[in-house]
Amino acid sequence: MTEKAEKFSYELPFFSFYSLNEEQYSPNQLPKKEYLLILYFSPDCHYCTDEMDDIIKHKQWFANCYILLVSPSTVQQLNAYHQHLANKGINYQILSDSKYQFPNYFGPANIPTGFLYANNKTLIKKFNGGTTAKNIYSFINAK
Repeated sequence: MTEKAEKFSYELPFFSFYSLNEEQYSPNQLPKKEYLLILYFSPDCHYCTDEMDDIIKHKQWFANCYILLVSPSTVQQLNAYHQHLANKGINYQILSDSKYQFPNYFGPANIPTGFLYANNKTLIKKFNGGTTAKNIYSFINAK
């Protein structure tokens, strides 16, 4: 598994998680955006929710970014968090990792961990632990 994680550490791996309506979701379904931010999170984690609240507060910085929120939490918890995020003006999708496959695709990751990818699917930055919208934006704005 370590070799696989290292191989994918600089390019977006093919993954398969489930949407909240239990449909399979893979990179083929990603909308065309300049950036992709994948956040491994839990709605019960205050670092995670603080990070998303900060992103919402600075949503204009993330207009060209699609956000995938991937979580091993229950679908009920994820639906409740989706209600919290609805109509906040961000481009996002919440995905369920109920089978705990995230490390198989992205390597070892604690909650929260973030991955920022460019539109060519190359990794720009991995964020270990909670971070700020300003920190993420500094990598988006660096081009």
